[in-house]
Amino acid sequence: MTPWAAWCRWASPSRSDAGTGPVRQASRGAIPLRSLSMGDILAGPLPGSSGLTRRGFASLALAALAAGTVPVPLSAARAGGEAAGGGRLLPRYPLAPAGSGWDAFQALMDYDPRDDADAPYFQSRVKRARRIAPFAATQAHPALDPVPGVASLSDCYGPLAAGIPEETLMRRRHGTPLPGGVQVPRIFTYHDIIVGWRGTGMIPNPALVDVAHRNGALALGTIFQPDHRLYDGSAVPMPEVARRMVDLADYFGFDGYFVNFENGTEAAEAQVLDWIAAMRDEAKRRGLADFHIQFYDGGTDMNWLMRRRDGRPGQAFPDSAMLDQGWSRYGGPGNCCSGAPVAPLEVRGYCLANGFDPRAVAYFGLQLYPGPGYLGAAAPRVIHPNDGAYAYGGLQVYSVEDGLRTLLRAVRTSLLAPGEGAGATADRRILGTLERMFFSGQSQNPAHENAPDAAQARAYLPGPRGRHRYTDHDAAAPKPTDQLNLPMTYGVANFIAERSVIGAFPFLTRFNTGEGDRFHVGGAVVADRPWFNLGIQDILPTWQWRVEPMAGPASHGADLLAVDYAYDTAFDGGSSLAITGALGPANATRVWLYKTALAVDGVPGCVAQLVLKGQGAGALRLGLVFADAPATPAWLPLEGAHRQALPGGWSRLTLPLAPYRGRTIAAVLLGAASAAAAPLPVDIRIGELYVGPPPAGVTMPPPRGLTVEACAASVDGRWAEARLRWAPEPAAAYHDVYAAAEGAAGDDWIWQGRVTGTAYHVTGAPVGTGGQVRLRLRAASHGPQALPGSPAEVIVMAS
Repeated sequence: MTPWAAWCRWASPSRSDAGTGPVRQASRGAIPLRSLSMGDILAGPLPGSSGLTRRGFASLALAALAAGTVPVPLSAARAGGEAAGGGRLLPRYPLAPAGSGWDAFQALMDYDPRDDADAPYFQSRVKRARRIAPFAATQAHPALDPVPGVASLSDCYGPLAAGIPEETLMRRRHGTPLPGGVQVPRIFTYHDIIVGWRGTGMIPNPALVDVAHRNGALALGTIFQPDHRLYDGSAVPMPEVARRMVDLADYFGFDGYFVNFENGTEAAEAQVLDWIAAMRDEAKRRGLADFHIQFYDGGTDMNWLMRRRDGRPGQAFPDSAMLDQGWSRYGGPGNCCSGAPVAPLEVRGYCLANGFDPRAVAYFGLQLYPGPGYLGAAAPRVIHPNDGAYAYGGLQVYSVEDGLRTLLRAVRTSLLAPGEGAGATADRRILGTLERMFFSGQSQNPAHENAPDAAQARAYLPGPRGRHRYTDHDAAAPKPTDQLNLPMTYGVANFIAERSVIGAFPFLTRFNTGEGDRFHVGGAVVADRPWFNLGIQDILPTWQWRVEPMAGPASHGADLLAVDYAYDTAFDGGSSLAITGALGPANATRVWLYKTALAVDGVPGCVAQLVLKGQGAGALRLGLVFADAPATPAWLPLEGAHRQALPGGWSRLTLPLAPYRGRTIAAVLLGAASAAAAPLPVDIRIGELYVGPPPAGVTMPPPRGLTVEACAASVDGRWAEARLRWAPEPAAAYHDVYAAAEGAAGDDWIWQGRVTGTAYHVTGAPVGTGGQVRLRLRAASHGPQALPGSPAEVIVMAS
C-alpha cells in the first residue's frame, strides 16, 4: 500500500476469486508550498523543502452487492440520528455500503425502494437529454472525430480541506459545505458515460445523475467485486437478481452499472457475463432504452471484455468496456495494473473483426488520482491530438477529482492572487483553474493546441524497457518519477469533440454552477449562507473558455477580456458569468458560449434575452453563428435593445430573431468591442441567457400533495428540520423550499433549498412563536418566470 492510494479490496467469506479494483485515494494532510511556481509544480520534481506532508490513506472496501442497511422506518430515523450535521431526520442512503456476507445479500434481495421511506429523497427525475448532431465547423478542433467520448469514474463531491475523508460527502445530495469548502465539478461537455464511483454503493448520487442527464450523458452505478451469489444462482435464481438490479436503476433514475470484476476465474467471469446479459434483457423487456453495462475486469484483452454473445457479430455481453491502464505500460502507484500491455491498434483490430466500433465501445483507462498530467502522456496513443488523424477508442478518466484536489493542495499557495487570502473562496477559484487545465488544456482554452514544449515532452518519455514508472509522493524522499510532477499540457478537449443538448427551443441558463455563498431568486438574495447542490447545476457553457479576438482566431489582439464564473452576485442561483478587463480598439473580444442546433423557424416572435448588470455593458453584443455561414457570425448590438428593469440592479434586454427565420443557430457567442481611444473598464455580470418564444409569464400552479413527514426542533429550540414530500409535477423544472423567518409577517421567507425531485430534507427552518414552523413550496417552469408560481404552504409544530 502506498501513501496516496490504497487498493479497493474485498472478498466475500464464501469466495476466493475476488481481486482488486481501480485505485482509490483518500487524501489527508496539508501540502503547504513556500515559494514554488506553477511551472515548478507541473514541469519538474518537487523539491525536498516543499513541506509536503505524508498522506493518510484509506481503503474503500465496498462489497459489489453494495452491502446495505435494511430500510429504516421513519420512527427509527427520527430517534437514531446521523453524523455530519444532518440531524435526526437525515434520510439514510439506500443500500449504503455497510458490510458483507449473507446479511448484506439478503438485505439487497429483500429491499424494495417503494417500501423505504427514505428512498424518494434519492431519486433522480431528470430525464436524459437528447444530444444534437456533430457539426465540425463549430468544434473547437474541427478535424477531431466526433465519435470517441469520455467515460469517467467520478466523485460527486469532495472536501477541499485536508483531513476530511472524501466519502463524507458522497451520500449527500445537497447541503452546506464542510469547513474548508467542497469540490463541485463544472465541466461535463465531453462525457458520454459518468459512473458514480465512490462511497455510495450501487446507487449513484442522484445529484450526479441529474447533472449527467441534463448534459445528455449516461449515469451508471457501480457493482464492485460482486458476491458470487449475485450471478451463480446458488442462493436465488440469477434472473431474479438481474430483475432486482434493473428495478433499482429504474426506480432511482439511473441508466445501468459499471461492473467491476477482477481476478476471477474464467468460469466465474463467464457467469458474470451471463448475468450482465440477463440485466440487459430485462431492461429491454421494460423498454429502458438507455440501459447500459460497462465491464471492467482489470485486463486489456478485448476478447474477454467485449466477448461476442451467442457468436453474433456486433453483439456483446456488455455495452462497453474499460481497459485497465496496463495498455499504456503504466506501471504506476501500487502496481495497480493487472492488464498486460496491448497496443491500441490491436484493440481496434479486434473490435473491427468482431463487428464493434472501437471508438464507441473501447475506453482506455487513465488513472489520474496521483497526478492529472498523465492524460497528456498517455492519451495521444489513443487519439491523435487536435486533428484525430487516428482514433482507436474513447478515454476512461478515473479519480480525476482526486487528482485535482491533490494538485490544489500542492499549488494553492503559489496560485493565490495578489492580496488574496487562503480559504474556501480562493480554493474554488484555483480548483476551477486546474479543472479547466485538465479539460481545456494548459492554456485553459479548448481551441488551443496545448502541445507540450520540449521540457514537458521529456517529462512524458517512458523509462527503461519502455514502461512509464510513476510513484506516489513521499515528502521524506521525493522522486522525479512522482506522477504529481507530470505537466498538465493537452486537455481532454484536444482529443474529444465537445457535445451539446441544445437542439430545441426554449433554451435557458442562469450560469448556476451548483454552489454558492448565498442564493438568489429573481435578482434578490433569499438565503445568505453557503450551499452546494450539483443536481441543480444549469447547462453550463460548452467551451470553458474559448476566448478569441473579435475578428477570429487567426487575428491578433492585445490582452483579451477575461471570462469566468462569479459568486459575488447572481440572478438565479449562486453564480453568474463575469466578463472583465479593459476594452480598447486593439482587444475586441469574442467568447464562444454554447454549441446549438436551434432552427429559427415556426416559432412566432422568437427572441434572445440577456439579463445583466455592471460596467461597460454597452460594449456587449450577442453573436449568432449560423449553420449556413459558420465563418461569419451575426452580431446583435445590445444598445437599443428593449430593456426591462429587474430587482437587484439587473436589466433584461430582448433582441428579436425574426430577421433570421429559416436559419439554424449553430453557436451562441458574446462579443465586446469599443472604438474609443481611452480604455473602457468592463465589469459585467450575465445572470441569464434565454433563446426561444417570448416568455408568456405563465404562473405555475401550487404543488400538489405537500406533506410534512416529520419535524424536529434543535436542542435550543430555535431551528427545525423537516422531511417534506409532494406529488410529481412534469411541468416543473424544480421546486424551491422556503421557511418563514421567525416572527415574519407577510412574505418574509428564507430559502431552504432547491431540488428536482419530490422530497426534501429541510435543515434550517426558523421556529416561530409556540413552536410553529411555516414551510412553503414553489414550483418553477423550464422558462423565464415572469410571475412567481403560486406556493403550497404548511404549518407544523416542531417536536
